[in-house]
Amino acid sequence: MLKQLARLSNETEGRYASSAELQFIKDYIDSVDTRISAYNKIQLAATEIVDKVAEIRSQAEPELFAKVSQVEGVAACRRDFTNILRHSAAALLFDDRDRMPENFLLWYKTIVRTFNYDRAAGVTYKLIQDVAQEYLTPEESALFNPILQLNQVVLG
Repeated sequence: MLKQLARLSNETEGRYASSAELQFIKDYIDSVDTRISAYNKIQLAATEIVDKVAEIRSQAEPELFAKVSQVEGVAACRRDFTNILRHSAAALLFDDRDRMPENFLLWYKTIVRTFNYDRAAGVTYKLIQDVAQEYLTPEESALFNPILQLNQVVLG
């Protein structure tokens, strides 16, 4: 949303914006209550979501952290899940999917590739999407899922 507003400001310098150019503002206003509700729910349930994802991942693939100690691996993954969830919620709130790759995903993708966790990351970030839906309404999930799908595609 913020980038779209900045772009609109630049593109309409010296003239009025057309109705078509203003449509994204109307769309955002129509969805802002749902975005705020989803953001608040994710914030409140973040620890539970991360706990569920970590538990499912460690049960499904206990050898996932073979390159590092189990304690270090689980702690690092929990931190990363938390960060991804927080950044994703911010992208949802501001309706800015571009925020994810620019601010976080490209950096994190380097780490995932370094440890050869591409496949595991793809599975994990699909799992985050599944678990997060348990806490959201269908309308909230419809806004949040494209962001989580982007995470899965970029990281997996």
